[in-house]
Amino acid sequence: MEIKQDDKGFYVGKPGNKDAEITFVDKGANTIEIDHTEVSEKLRGEGVAGKLVQSVVDYARGNDLKITATCEYAKKKLGRTDEYNDVYIG
Repeated sequence: MEIKQDDKGFYVGKPGNKDAEITFVDKGANTIEIDHTEVSEKLRGEGVAGKLVQSVVDYARGNDLKITATCEYAKKKLGRTDEYNDVYIG
C-alpha cells in the first residue's frame, strides 16, 4: 500500500478515487489541524488510519510543525501515543 500526498493531506488510492484519506489545514503559527480521516470499507481493519496519522506526524516533524486535531479519530490516536507528544499539542 502506497500512501501519497496532495495539497490537503495524505491518501491511499487515486486522486478522485481515494480508498482512504487524512486531511489537515494550516492554522498559522507553525500549526496544522487534522480535520478529517476516512477509510473505505475494503481497507478497514488493516491499520490504514493509523498509518495516515503517522504520515502527518512525519510531515509535521520534517517541517517543524505542531499538530492539533478536530477529527475524533486523530485526536484519540495522537493523544494515546506517547511518541507523538513532540508534535501533538491537543
